[in-house]
Amino acid sequence: MKSLFNVTNKHLKTFLIVLFFGAVWGLAEAVIGTFVHLDLGAVNSSSAVMLPIAFYLMGLCYTKTKSLTSVLYIGLIAAAIKFSLVFVVGWIDKIYTPPIYIVAEALAAMGAIAVLRPTRVLSAKSFLTVAIAGTAYMVFLIVFKQIQGIINNKPFIYDLESWKAEGEEYLLTKNAAMLITTGVIGGISYGIMKLAEKMNWKFNKDTVEKVLYNPITASVAVVVAVASTILFKLL
Repeated sequence: MKSLFNVTNKHLKTFLIVLFFGAVWGLAEAVIGTFVHLDLGAVNSSSAVMLPIAFYLMGLCYTKTKSLTSVLYIGLIAAAIKFSLVFVVGWIDKIYTPPIYIVAEALAAMGAIAVLRPTRVLSAKSFLTVAIAGTAYMVFLIVFKQIQGIINNKPFIYDLESWKAEGEEYLLTKNAAMLITTGVIGGISYGIMKLAEKMNWKFNKDTVEKVLYNPITASVAVVVAVASTILFKLL
């Protein structure tokens, strides 16, 4: 049992880190995503909440593994968890489009990280990385929705007015909301980190990593994420 919490193989440890963060992303999509997709009369922009969470998890995974491909892999894992709903509701567009969006987010983040190579999650360079990735993802959404619309004979954007109503909504309003949320989350995280330093709160980094990045924790995280995805769909 002790060896399960003391993974020394580099490739296995990377795999477990990717599996863990992919499962956490999938769990966040199931729990938090369920509520932010509800129309509660406020600004209907789930991207303002879910994109910062996704980019934060991808940033953490990258800084832990130092591997660009790990960013894509956690997206694939989260997408697979989201796609598990196909066994409950069958093959419909609302089942396969969210996983596509998740993979697109991972590709956008992977490209931005490849350009800027941030070394810390809480930094100006990381914020710029999120801005680039978020904009790239919004462009993808517009193109993807336009292709879907053309296929269904209902173009997403068909004139200047529809561009102002839809295109600018994604590129400007939703992107700005996402960046504001990212800044707020980053500010809160930075404040907590500084508070921990001031209060002299000490954590054993090696112990925390052994608990999180091991076969048992990673496997349980995946099972919980899949179960939560199905459960919240059925509720």
